[in-house]
Amino acid sequence: MGRGLFGLKRDTLKFFVGSYGSELTRGVYVFEIDRDNGEILKRKYYKSTANPTFMTRRERFIYTCYKNNTGRETDGGIWQYAAMDIQFGLTARVSNQGKTFEHCYLNKDASCLYAADYYNGEVAVVPINKLKVVAIADTIKHSGHSIDEKKQDRPHPIFITGTPDDSKVIVCDLGTDEVVFYDTLDKGRLARNEELTLKVKAGNGPKKLLFAKNGKYAYLLNEIANTIEVYENNDNYLNLIQTVDTFPKDDFDGKSAAGDMIIMESEEYLFASNRGHDSIGVFKLKKDGTLEYIEFVDTDENPRVLEIFEDKWFVVGAQKGGSLESWEIKTKDRHGVLFETNFNYSIGEPVTIVKSRNF
Repeated sequence: MGRGLFGLKRDTLKFFVGSYGSELTRGVYVFEIDRDNGEILKRKYYKSTANPTFMTRRERFIYTCYKNNTGRETDGGIWQYAAMDIQFGLTARVSNQGKTFEHCYLNKDASCLYAADYYNGEVAVVPINKLKVVAIADTIKHSGHSIDEKKQDRPHPIFITGTPDDSKVIVCDLGTDEVVFYDTLDKGRLARNEELTLKVKAGNGPKKLLFAKNGKYAYLLNEIANTIEVYENNDNYLNLIQTVDTFPKDDFDGKSAAGDMIIMESEEYLFASNRGHDSIGVFKLKKDGTLEYIEFVDTDENPRVLEIFEDKWFVVGAQKGGSLESWEIKTKDRHGVLFETNFNYSIGEPVTIVKSRNF
């Protein structure tokens, strides 16, 4: 709960935001969003020496990937925090000679964490013992490249997740145009599964993969191609059934890169951000798993990260614009889906958002 005008309590939801920013603004912020009107309220700021690239939560713990800002071997890595209300305390940390991790994923029983090293083309295996990350047990090196000379000259693992049945770990490699499947072995070790691994169209740049709750469909966001591909999932074999653009390309002649993708809890709509076009594409999820384009709404510059609260409030973190913006989701309105609240908060380069537990 936050306090509003004259000390009256507001009904709010808490969330954490990781910001690159400067030496004065870099770190993790605690915000609240008002359940009644979507207003964004700052509660607390935790300064950090490194840039937080990604945060994920499991129960009371938040796992944060940090970018190496100094070049020292002690910089970068993954830091585990215990989050109680707005308090944020360090519990454990691991590093791999100062390497930067772009994204991480915990398996369902929280026995192992997997991390994607974008810059060195590696996937790291981090066992969890007594609820804490202990050390990096193994790394797997990706190899290859694709056709984009700037973004695909070498491997770039950028996103990591698991299959709906938790039997495999999946890595989106933007640099090699692959969605790599790994079998999970004893002690969390990984072995590449060539039969399941998906080679997407050259130049797509796979960025993020989401599954429907029933596991029957998967949605792949491609950063370079600015597309979403829809796949049927048959025992972890992905079969392409649809490709849609993330924004109307005929009306735009500039450069853009897909930023983030998120699905409502109700699975009524899917949203994708466009960095360059500076917009959110809104898509209706149909019963057969395919997408129907509905609209796009303009955002601040470079919408990097998206979050949805209770299927009512939609928050956009614009990295270059340096802001958090909130929108109201109206699924029954015939004039659209996303509606501006006119509430925003200035923050230096927001790049990741994670919801807090609400006690």
